Amino acid sequence: MDAPRRSLFTSSIAPRLWLPVILALLLMPATAMARDDADNPNRPDDLTPAEIAEPEEPEAPWVDTAIPLPTFPRAQDLLPIRGDAGDPDYNYYIDVNSVSFTSSEVLRYTVVIQSPRGASNIIYEGIRCATREIKTLAYGTKGGRFARMPEPKWEFIYFQGALGYRMTLVERYICDENGWAMDRDTVLERLVMHDPRRPRVVPKEAASSD
Repeated sequence: MDAPRRSLFTSSIAPRLWLPVILALLLMPATAMARDDADNPNRPDDLTPAEIAEPEEPEAPWVDTAIPLPTFPRAQDLLPIRGDAGDPDYNYYIDVNSVSFTSSEVLRYTVVIQSPRGASNIIYEGIRCATREIKTLAYGTKGGRFARMPEPKWEFIYFQGALGYRMTLVERYICDENGWAMDRDTVLERLVMHDPRRPRVVPKEAASSD
């Protein structure tokens, strides 16, 4: 009968013979990775600033400039907005002294919205004809002054409800047929033409730079 075959690992000599082989197998992955890393020209620690990919900066958004607030409106300086201006139960007026046209193609004005019960809401806002957007900049307080909106944002103009007067302003008073804003004097003249009261002299003022 053949003698039982002994396992290689039961021999006192076998571990010494296999140890170099095992060490070689264990070291192969690390050596291969080191070699691959050395051959890789884009190793993170080798990247120069010019090779580092950074997200592209988005195009700078359209920015409105710093906005000074107008004086609080007076009753004698208000011109009515005629036409289908928002809710038929409300009355709408523009303060002639607040209208300004800026170099950024924005027409700003103060509007007074009077409810059927006589309560008034006063808003200072700007319209950008090119995109038919509006930004509420400030609102009137009971103390007879304006309070700035904390984070004014451009919004699309809608034609329904109590704020529907904005679309009337865009279509009849502020914007031309090509989508450009009229100058201040033209806007005021259009308001005067629709004023049923006696025609009045429109105060002239140079366009604001911002």
